[in-house]
Amino acid sequence: MTVGSAQAQVGTTPLDGTASTDGVASAARVASAEAAGTPLALESVTWTPSSRTHPTIHDLTLAIPAGQRVLLTGPSGGGKSTVLRALAGLLDTSTGDLEGTADGPTRPGERGLLLQQPLHALVGGSVGRDTAFGPENVGLARDRIQHRVTAALEAARTGLDASTSPWELSGGQQQRVALAGALALEPGALLLDEPLSMLDAPTASRVREAILDVVSARTLVVADHHVEHWEDHVDRVIVLGAGARVLADGAPHEVLADRESAPAASASGSPEHTVGSGSSERIVGSGAPVLELEGVAIARRAARSLPRDARTDRPPLLTGLDLSVAAGSLTALTGPSGSGKTTLLRTVLGLTDPAQGRIERPAAEHLALVPQEPEHSFVARSVREEVLASPWARDEQLADRLLTAAGLDHLQDAQPFELSGGEQRRLAVVAALAQEPELLVLDEPTVGLDRERREALFDLLDEARRGGCAVLAATHDRELIDRADGHIDLDAHRVQHAREDEAAAPDTTLRPARRTRPSPADALNPLTTIVIAGAAAVGSFAVDRWQTGLVLCALVAVLAPLAVRGLRRTALRLAPILLAAIGLCWSTVIASPLPALSGGAWLLGLKEALRITYFVAPGVLVFASLDPARLGDALGGRLRLPGRPVAASVAGLVRAGLTAEVWDRIITSRRLRGLGARRDLRHPLASTIALVRMLASCTLALLVDAVRTTEQQALAMDARGFATAQHRTWALPSPLTARDGVGLSLAALLLVAPWVLRALFGG
Repeated sequence: MTVGSAQAQVGTTPLDGTASTDGVASAARVASAEAAGTPLALESVTWTPSSRTHPTIHDLTLAIPAGQRVLLTGPSGGGKSTVLRALAGLLDTSTGDLEGTADGPTRPGERGLLLQQPLHALVGGSVGRDTAFGPENVGLARDRIQHRVTAALEAARTGLDASTSPWELSGGQQQRVALAGALALEPGALLLDEPLSMLDAPTASRVREAILDVVSARTLVVADHHVEHWEDHVDRVIVLGAGARVLADGAPHEVLADRESAPAASASGSPEHTVGSGSSERIVGSGAPVLELEGVAIARRAARSLPRDARTDRPPLLTGLDLSVAAGSLTALTGPSGSGKTTLLRTVLGLTDPAQGRIERPAAEHLALVPQEPEHSFVARSVREEVLASPWARDEQLADRLLTAAGLDHLQDAQPFELSGGEQRRLAVVAALAQEPELLVLDEPTVGLDRERREALFDLLDEARRGGCAVLAATHDRELIDRADGHIDLDAHRVQHAREDEAAAPDTTLRPARRTRPSPADALNPLTTIVIAGAAAVGSFAVDRWQTGLVLCALVAVLAPLAVRGLRRTALRLAPILLAAIGLCWSTVIASPLPALSGGAWLLGLKEALRITYFVAPGVLVFASLDPARLGDALGGRLRLPGRPVAASVAGLVRAGLTAEVWDRIITSRRLRGLGARRDLRHPLASTIALVRMLASCTLALLVDAVRTTEQQALAMDARGFATAQHRTWALPSPLTARDGVGLSLAALLLVAPWVLRALFGG
């Protein structure tokens, strides 16, 4: 087949524009030279990741003219995501071997890449700052950054205030925020990896229309299994097989006609085969109830990083939920993104308590979960070990059958984290079914799966249902919904205030992130906060006796309410300092030249303990008010420090703030798979050893997650122009106000007071 020429486009549709009475709608349609399309090309590219022996891309040559709209499709694991990275010029030779030519962008922001996993694509502490990240890398002025943020959030149909935290959103909402970040770049080429996969049908339709409207004369490459979403809107369809081998390439109607008549092929290159019932048989659950909900109400789920009172005092989200799931049945939960599907599943599993109502569920050993981010459930070093990792997965023959049915048998020795998104999801389903649960809970199980793999998944579920397993799935997949015995639309159970919040026009004005529990220290410029911490540290060197240290620590206690958000949170922050102070006191007493354990030795130890407390405590208290984005504005925008190191540090600090959330997911996945340590008062030593082993395993998993997250975050940042940013700007100013004058006065007090007290007590 021959590739047709790019479809002629009339006009341009940039996101950046000038203010007008029509607001964002007109801003999104102002002509701009930046809207010109960018040609893309790969020449004999072969890419082999360091962790694999076979290439993900093998000898691929591809030319995409400027302005052409292309759909990449093909079986799961065929390399579509890697091809998008190659077209974006983001194949990192430090993580694999690259042969051939895959040229990168010639200017910052020339190519915008949306990653398949939206959680990996986020880099900002708020929706607005995340969207502004790309325009900052391009070096735009603040007013233009604001225009692009407003228009991009509107174009992606986020419906969110710019100050909203992206880390508390649902997967579908995060996907739209990540899309807004890509659109805000106004790239010459827009590369999208399954941009509609986590969206409900009406939202997906609106977002697709917005993408097509915004693309205009730009080049568009979309990787998607759902050909029907794009076939009427693209100029060209490319079907990829194993190793990103081109199976078909041409006009949509020609390629799709040939594809319908050809036998399906798997990502391994062999004809697709599935086991089980096949799609022709309808299974209807008729057993006894396995799960029952009566009058259940649930509240919005809050991030673990928030204060405890902010996590517990949350407004209700869903009410009046009555549900009975019978053995052998399939029940689908549906609703718009953010309607509470994942939160309800967590409540069903007993991970969170309902606000009201009654829930009856099987015992923990008879429950299994496939989360929305399947990699968070992985615990083993190989695919086969992963399937048999749970103590409740005892049947090795069943594990082998499940791997074969899921098309993963040829990857038994592969590392789970190195699989494609679709392969990871299938592995998580297989590992859950290997536990032979009574209730299987699935969160968006078909995301990233092609048609054949979805059929294979349905067959796996049917096989489990024949054995009496009840299935509860949160999904947007119409085919899965049609197969279900029962269907609950959560939109009908949402409380009124939740609907009113979404109906209100979002505020897209860039401003510092919202604080759940604000404190006076939040109003200080981050530079003032740093000066306060530094002043106390310098002043601590004047502490030469315990009386001075006692007075200074009393002064810190008096000033502490200015920075305290909550007693519990503050106590947790100060606990390590107090433990260190106690340890220093004891070691000073032991090492003192004074008589052992004498009064003088204890007073000397007390002096050292008070000095280290004064050295560290003020900084710990005031740094709790630091917003990483505001710190970046201060260091990069006001002090003019090099932009890229500052921006990278800010992104790292934002991710570091999510450590508690990641730890919670790791602990939860192990507990749900029977790998958590249990208390046994009859065998305290064995129980303690098991606990230590579990904590060591979770710590290792946290480190692995940190390494992988860092790699993915670097890719996400480079996809938004960070790698080629030469002159970086900052979306918000970092002003010094009268409150900073008060803060600097406090810093002077913390610096001078120790020396004054030293002179007084010394005299």
